[in-house]
Amino acid sequence: MKKGTRKIAPFVVPVVNGIPMESEGYSAYEVKAPYIALKMPITPEELQKKAFGESIESNRKPEDREKELEAEHTDDMRRAIYNRQELMCTEIITTGQIVMKHYSTAEDAAKGTNYKQMLLRFYSKEEFKNKYKFVKKWGEMTTSEKIQEFYKMAAILKRRGVKAVDLDFASDVSMDLMTDKEFLEFYNKLNVNTGVIDQKELPDGVTNNGKINVNGVIFDMYTYDEVYEDADGTIKEFLPKGTIAMLHPNMGTTVYAQVTLVKGGTFKSFAERIVPRVVASEDNNMMEVQMFSRPVPYPYDCDGWLVANIHDDIAKSQNDADNSVDTDEPAQSGVTLKSEAEIKAMNKKQM
Repeated sequence: MKKGTRKIAPFVVPVVNGIPMESEGYSAYEVKAPYIALKMPITPEELQKKAFGESIESNRKPEDREKELEAEHTDDMRRAIYNRQELMCTEIITTGQIVMKHYSTAEDAAKGTNYKQMLLRFYSKEEFKNKYKFVKKWGEMTTSEKIQEFYKMAAILKRRGVKAVDLDFASDVSMDLMTDKEFLEFYNKLNVNTGVIDQKELPDGVTNNGKINVNGVIFDMYTYDEVYEDADGTIKEFLPKGTIAMLHPNMGTTVYAQVTLVKGGTFKSFAERIVPRVVASEDNNMMEVQMFSRPVPYPYDCDGWLVANIHDDIAKSQNDADNSVDTDEPAQSGVTLKSEAEIKAMNKKQM
Protein backbone atom coordinates (compact mmCIF):
# COMPACT_ATOMS: atom_id res chain seq x y z
CA MET A 1 0.00 0.00 0.00
CA LYS A 2 1.32 3.47 -0.86
CA LYS A 3 -0.04 6.82 0.29
CA GLY A 4 0.17 9.96 -1.83
CA THR A 5 3.04 12.12 -0.68
CA ARG A 6 2.54 15.53 0.90
CA LYS A 7 6.15 15.81 2.02
CA ILE A 8 8.00 19.06 1.48
CA ALA A 9 11.58 19.31 0.27
CA PRO A 10 14.02 20.95 2.70
CA PHE A 11 16.65 23.48 1.72
CA VAL A 12 20.17 22.07 1.92
CA VAL A 13 23.68 23.42 2.14
CA PRO A 14 25.09 23.22 -1.43
CA VAL A 15 28.41 21.80 -0.22
CA VAL A 16 28.96 19.99 3.06
CA ASN A 17 30.44 22.50 5.54
CA GLY A 18 29.73 25.28 3.03
CA ILE A 19 28.29 28.55 4.31
CA PRO A 20 25.47 30.07 2.22
CA MET A 21 25.18 33.83 1.99
CA GLU A 22 22.84 35.46 4.48
CA SER A 23 20.75 37.93 2.54
CA GLU A 24 19.70 41.24 4.04
CA GLY A 25 16.69 41.43 1.74
CA TYR A 26 16.57 44.46 -0.51
CA SER A 27 20.07 45.68 0.23
CA ALA A 28 21.27 43.92 -2.94
CA TYR A 29 20.03 43.77 -6.52
CA GLU A 30 21.14 40.20 -7.02
CA VAL A 31 20.19 37.43 -4.65
CA LYS A 32 21.66 34.02 -4.10
CA ALA A 33 19.06 31.39 -4.86
CA PRO A 34 18.18 28.73 -2.28
CA TYR A 35 19.34 25.19 -2.89
CA ILE A 36 17.03 22.18 -2.83
CA ALA A 37 18.53 18.73 -3.27
CA LEU A 38 16.81 15.40 -2.67
CA LYS A 39 18.03 11.86 -3.15
CA MET A 40 16.55 8.38 -2.83
CA PRO A 41 18.61 5.19 -3.14
CA ILE A 42 17.74 2.08 -5.09
CA THR A 43 19.30 -1.03 -3.56
CA PRO A 44 19.31 -4.70 -4.57
CA GLU A 45 17.15 -5.45 -1.50
CA GLU A 46 14.44 -3.10 -2.75
CA LEU A 47 14.48 -4.67 -6.20
CA GLN A 48 13.92 -8.13 -4.71
CA LYS A 49 10.56 -7.03 -3.32
CA LYS A 50 7.52 -7.48 -5.50
CA ALA A 51 5.72 -4.31 -6.48
CA PHE A 52 2.30 -3.40 -5.07
CA GLY A 53 -0.32 -5.50 -6.85
CA GLU A 54 2.26 -7.78 -8.47
CA SER A 55 1.35 -11.46 -8.54
CA ILE A 56 3.21 -13.78 -6.17
CA GLU A 57 3.83 -16.04 -9.17
CA SER A 58 5.35 -13.21 -11.20
CA ASN A 59 8.67 -14.08 -12.85
CA ARG A 60 9.80 -10.46 -13.20
CA LYS A 61 13.44 -9.92 -12.50
CA PRO A 62 14.86 -7.19 -10.21
CA GLU A 63 16.20 -5.27 -13.20
CA ASP A 64 12.64 -5.17 -14.59
CA ARG A 65 11.53 -3.32 -11.45
CA GLU A 66 14.40 -0.83 -11.53
CA LYS A 67 12.78 1.63 -13.95
CA GLU A 68 9.46 1.51 -12.10
CA LEU A 69 11.16 2.25 -8.78
CA GLU A 70 13.19 5.02 -10.38
CA ALA A 71 10.00 6.60 -11.74
CA GLU A 72 8.28 6.26 -8.36
CA HIS A 73 11.15 7.98 -6.53
CA THR A 74 11.26 10.70 -9.17
CA ASP A 75 7.56 11.40 -8.77
CA ASP A 76 7.77 11.53 -4.95
CA MET A 77 10.69 13.97 -4.99
CA ARG A 78 9.16 16.11 -7.73
CA ARG A 79 5.99 16.58 -5.68
CA ALA A 80 8.04 17.42 -2.57
CA ILE A 81 9.92 20.12 -4.50
CA TYR A 82 6.65 21.48 -5.95
CA ASN A 83 5.28 21.65 -2.40
CA ARG A 84 8.31 23.65 -1.28
CA GLN A 85 7.91 26.07 -4.17
CA GLU A 86 4.20 26.47 -3.40
CA LEU A 87 4.97 27.18 0.25
CA MET A 88 7.53 29.82 -0.76
CA CYS A 89 4.82 31.62 -2.74
CA THR A 90 2.26 31.53 0.09
CA GLU A 91 4.90 32.82 2.52
CA ILE A 92 5.46 35.84 0.28
CA ILE A 93 1.71 36.54 0.29
CA THR A 94 1.22 36.15 4.05
CA THR A 95 4.50 37.60 5.40
CA GLY A 96 6.22 39.39 2.52
CA GLN A 97 9.33 37.27 2.90
CA ILE A 98 10.76 33.77 2.66
CA VAL A 99 12.85 32.43 5.53
CA MET A 100 15.02 29.65 4.15
CA LYS A 101 16.78 27.33 6.57
CA HIS A 102 19.45 25.26 4.82
CA TYR A 103 20.35 21.90 6.38
CA SER A 104 23.24 19.48 5.84
CA THR A 105 21.42 16.30 6.91
CA ALA A 106 17.89 14.90 6.97
CA GLU A 107 18.19 14.51 10.75
CA ASP A 108 18.92 18.21 11.18
CA ALA A 109 15.96 19.08 8.93
CA ALA A 110 13.61 16.90 11.00
CA LYS A 111 14.80 18.48 14.26
CA GLY A 112 15.09 22.01 12.89
CA THR A 113 18.66 22.36 14.15
CA ASN A 114 22.13 23.19 12.73
CA TYR A 115 20.99 25.29 9.82
CA LYS A 116 22.21 28.30 7.89
CA GLN A 117 19.52 30.86 7.25
CA MET A 118 18.82 32.97 4.18
CA LEU A 119 16.17 35.66 3.99
CA LEU A 120 14.47 36.91 0.84
CA ARG A 121 12.34 39.95 1.76
CA PHE A 122 9.97 41.81 -0.51
CA TYR A 123 9.41 44.97 1.48
CA SER A 124 11.64 47.82 2.56
CA LYS A 125 12.33 49.23 6.00
CA GLU A 126 10.93 47.29 8.96
CA GLU A 127 7.21 46.87 8.33
CA PHE A 128 5.26 44.69 5.92
CA LYS A 129 2.73 47.17 4.51
CA ASN A 130 0.51 44.54 2.89
CA LYS A 131 -0.83 43.29 6.23
CA TYR A 132 -4.33 44.68 6.76
CA LYS A 133 -5.70 44.98 10.30
CA PHE A 134 -9.32 45.00 11.37
CA VAL A 135 -10.58 47.43 14.02
CA LYS A 136 -13.14 44.94 15.29
CA LYS A 137 -12.88 41.24 16.00
CA TRP A 138 -14.12 39.15 13.11
CA GLY A 139 -16.48 37.14 15.28
CA GLU A 140 -18.12 40.34 16.55
CA MET A 141 -18.69 41.84 13.09
CA THR A 142 -22.06 41.76 11.40
CA THR A 143 -22.26 40.30 7.92
CA SER A 144 -22.50 43.78 6.45
CA GLU A 145 -19.36 44.86 8.31
CA LYS A 146 -17.42 41.87 6.97
CA ILE A 147 -18.44 42.72 3.42
CA GLN A 148 -17.49 46.35 4.01
CA GLU A 149 -14.02 45.20 5.06
CA PHE A 150 -13.58 43.58 1.63
CA TYR A 151 -14.44 46.89 -0.01
CA LYS A 152 -12.03 48.80 2.24
CA MET A 153 -9.21 46.45 1.25
CA ALA A 154 -10.03 46.82 -2.44
CA ALA A 155 -10.09 50.61 -2.08
CA ILE A 156 -6.59 50.59 -0.54
CA LEU A 157 -5.26 48.57 -3.46
CA LYS A 158 -7.07 50.83 -5.92
CA ARG A 159 -5.15 53.81 -4.48
CA ARG A 160 -1.97 51.84 -5.13
CA GLY A 161 -3.01 51.36 -8.74
CA VAL A 162 -3.94 47.69 -8.27
CA LYS A 163 -7.25 46.16 -9.35
CA ALA A 164 -7.95 43.24 -7.05
CA VAL A 165 -10.29 40.57 -8.42
CA ASP A 166 -9.61 37.51 -6.23
CA LEU A 167 -10.53 36.85 -2.61
CA ASP A 168 -8.67 33.81 -1.26
CA PHE A 169 -9.84 32.33 2.05
CA ALA A 170 -8.35 29.76 4.36
CA SER A 171 -10.81 26.93 4.98
CA ASP A 172 -12.04 28.24 8.34
CA VAL A 173 -12.83 31.69 6.90
CA SER A 174 -14.64 30.11 3.98
CA MET A 175 -16.65 27.88 6.30
CA ASP A 176 -17.61 30.89 8.41
CA LEU A 177 -18.91 32.81 5.39
CA MET A 178 -20.51 29.91 3.52
CA THR A 179 -22.51 28.87 6.58
CA ASP A 180 -23.58 32.43 7.38
CA LYS A 181 -27.26 32.71 6.46
CA GLU A 182 -27.09 36.49 6.10
CA PHE A 183 -24.02 36.26 3.86
CA LEU A 184 -25.78 33.74 1.59
CA GLU A 185 -28.93 35.84 1.55
CA PHE A 186 -26.84 38.76 0.36
CA TYR A 187 -26.83 37.02 -3.04
CA ASN A 188 -30.60 36.75 -3.21
CA LYS A 189 -31.82 40.33 -2.88
CA LEU A 190 -34.72 40.94 -5.23
CA ASN A 191 -33.66 42.38 -8.61
CA VAL A 192 -30.11 43.11 -7.40
CA ASN A 193 -27.25 41.31 -9.08
CA THR A 194 -24.90 41.07 -6.10
CA GLY A 195 -23.22 37.77 -6.85
CA VAL A 196 -23.47 34.07 -7.53
CA ILE A 197 -22.66 31.17 -5.21
CA ASP A 198 -21.51 28.35 -7.47
CA GLN A 199 -18.85 26.19 -5.86
CA LYS A 200 -16.44 24.55 -8.29
CA GLU A 201 -13.44 22.47 -7.30
CA LEU A 202 -10.17 23.29 -9.00
CA PRO A 203 -6.82 21.47 -8.87
CA ASP A 204 -4.38 21.64 -5.97
CA GLY A 205 -6.82 22.08 -3.10
CA VAL A 206 -8.54 25.19 -4.51
CA THR A 207 -12.34 25.61 -4.62
CA ASN A 208 -14.07 28.42 -6.49
CA ASN A 209 -16.93 29.67 -4.33
CA GLY A 210 -18.42 31.95 -6.96
CA LYS A 211 -18.48 35.72 -7.43
CA ILE A 212 -19.39 38.60 -5.18
CA ASN A 213 -20.19 42.17 -6.22
CA VAL A 214 -19.39 44.63 -3.44
CA ASN A 215 -20.37 48.16 -4.36
CA GLY A 216 -19.33 47.64 -7.97
CA VAL A 217 -16.15 45.71 -7.18
CA ILE A 218 -16.47 42.13 -8.43
CA PHE A 219 -14.42 39.40 -6.77
CA ASP A 220 -13.95 35.71 -7.48
CA MET A 221 -13.94 33.90 -4.13
CA TYR A 222 -11.67 30.91 -3.56
CA THR A 223 -11.03 28.50 -0.72
CA TYR A 224 -7.49 27.17 -0.44
CA ASP A 225 -7.13 24.31 2.02
CA GLU A 226 -4.21 22.27 0.71
CA VAL A 227 -1.78 20.87 3.31
CA TYR A 228 1.77 19.55 3.35
CA GLU A 229 3.93 17.37 5.59
CA ASP A 230 6.84 19.26 7.13
CA ALA A 231 10.27 17.70 7.71
CA ASP A 232 9.31 16.84 11.31
CA GLY A 233 6.22 14.94 10.14
CA THR A 234 3.74 17.66 11.12
CA ILE A 235 0.81 18.30 8.76
CA LYS A 236 0.45 22.04 8.12
CA GLU A 237 -1.69 24.30 5.94
CA PHE A 238 -0.08 26.19 3.07
CA LEU A 239 -2.41 29.09 3.84
CA PRO A 240 -2.55 29.60 7.64
CA LYS A 241 -5.92 29.40 9.35
CA GLY A 242 -7.77 32.68 9.39
CA THR A 243 -6.15 34.07 6.25
CA ILE A 244 -7.95 36.39 3.85
CA ALA A 245 -5.83 37.37 0.84
CA MET A 246 -6.90 39.93 -1.76
CA LEU A 247 -5.02 39.09 -4.95
CA HIS A 248 -5.11 39.33 -8.73
CA PRO A 249 -3.95 37.04 -11.58
CA ASN A 250 -0.33 37.07 -12.77
CA MET A 251 1.02 38.63 -9.60
CA GLY A 252 4.51 37.24 -10.05
CA THR A 253 6.73 34.55 -11.44
CA THR A 254 9.57 32.22 -10.49
CA VAL A 255 13.03 32.11 -11.96
CA TYR A 256 15.55 29.32 -11.44
CA ALA A 257 19.25 29.66 -10.79
CA GLN A 258 21.81 27.29 -12.22
CA VAL A 259 22.45 23.85 -10.78
CA THR A 260 25.99 22.73 -11.63
CA LEU A 261 26.63 18.98 -11.78
CA VAL A 262 29.30 16.63 -13.06
CA LYS A 263 28.08 14.98 -16.24
CA GLY A 264 30.14 13.04 -18.76
CA GLY A 265 33.38 13.78 -16.91
CA THR A 266 32.89 17.57 -16.86
CA PHE A 267 30.83 20.20 -15.06
CA LYS A 268 27.58 21.26 -16.70
CA SER A 269 25.02 23.82 -15.53
CA PHE A 270 21.24 23.73 -15.87
CA ALA A 271 18.74 26.49 -15.05
CA GLU A 272 15.47 24.56 -14.92
CA ARG A 273 12.58 24.17 -12.51
CA ILE A 274 13.86 20.72 -11.56
CA VAL A 275 17.14 19.08 -12.56
CA PRO A 276 17.05 15.25 -12.21
CA ARG A 277 20.00 12.89 -12.16
CA VAL A 278 20.55 9.16 -11.64
CA VAL A 279 23.95 8.14 -10.26
CA ALA A 280 25.20 4.53 -10.20
CA SER A 281 27.84 3.37 -7.72
CA GLU A 282 29.40 -0.01 -8.41
CA ASP A 283 31.54 0.27 -5.25
CA ASN A 284 28.41 0.63 -3.07
CA ASN A 285 26.31 -1.63 -5.29
CA MET A 286 23.44 0.84 -5.48
CA MET A 287 21.84 3.58 -7.59
CA GLU A 288 20.68 6.94 -6.41
CA VAL A 289 17.92 9.11 -7.88
CA GLN A 290 18.67 12.79 -7.28
CA MET A 291 16.69 15.97 -7.92
CA PHE A 292 17.83 19.58 -7.61
CA SER A 293 16.13 22.96 -7.78
CA ARG A 294 17.07 26.58 -7.06
CA PRO A 295 13.80 28.55 -7.22
CA VAL A 296 13.40 32.29 -6.62
CA PRO A 297 9.72 33.32 -6.70
CA TYR A 298 8.99 37.03 -6.66
CA PRO A 299 6.04 39.42 -7.14
CA TYR A 300 5.99 41.93 -9.96
CA ASP A 301 4.61 44.59 -7.60
CA CYS A 302 5.62 44.44 -3.94
CA ASP A 303 2.55 46.54 -3.01
CA GLY A 304 0.20 44.57 -5.26
CA TRP A 305 -1.84 42.63 -2.69
CA LEU A 306 -3.28 42.71 0.83
CA VAL A 307 -3.58 39.96 3.42
CA ALA A 308 -5.45 39.84 6.72
CA ASN A 309 -6.06 37.24 9.39
CA ILE A 310 -9.24 36.99 11.41
CA HIS A 311 -7.28 35.61 14.40
CA ASP A 312 -4.77 38.48 14.59
CA ASP A 313 -4.92 41.22 17.21
CA ILE A 314 -7.07 44.11 16.04
CA ALA A 315 -5.87 47.67 15.53
CA LYS A 316 -6.44 50.12 18.38
CA SER A 317 -8.12 52.61 16.07
CA GLN A 318 -9.06 53.15 12.44
CA ASN A 319 -6.08 55.49 12.16
CA ASP A 320 -3.72 52.70 13.29
CA ALA A 321 -5.38 50.33 10.83
CA ASP A 322 -4.92 52.80 7.99
CA ASN A 323 -1.28 53.42 8.91
CA SER A 324 -0.54 49.69 8.91
CA VAL A 325 -1.04 49.57 5.14
CA ASP A 326 -0.29 53.17 4.16
CA THR A 327 3.02 53.12 2.29
CA ASP A 328 3.01 56.95 2.08
CA GLU A 329 5.87 56.83 -0.37
CA PRO A 330 6.48 56.39 -4.12
CA ALA A 331 6.97 52.94 -5.57
CA GLN A 332 10.16 51.36 -4.29
CA SER A 333 12.73 49.67 -6.50
CA GLY A 334 13.10 46.05 -5.53
CA VAL A 335 15.30 43.09 -6.23
CA THR A 336 16.14 42.95 -9.94
CA LEU A 337 16.13 39.31 -10.96
CA LYS A 338 17.58 37.98 -14.17
CA SER A 339 15.37 36.30 -16.72
CA GLU A 340 15.63 32.57 -17.35
CA ALA A 341 17.50 33.24 -20.62
CA GLU A 342 20.00 35.49 -18.83
CA ILE A 343 20.55 32.90 -16.12
CA LYS A 344 21.22 30.16 -18.66
CA ALA A 345 23.75 32.41 -20.40
CA MET A 346 25.73 32.98 -17.20
CA ASN A 347 28.78 30.98 -16.30
CA LYS A 348 29.57 29.51 -12.89
CA LYS A 349 31.79 32.43 -11.88
CA GLN A 350 28.93 34.88 -12.42
CA MET A 351 26.61 32.79 -10.28
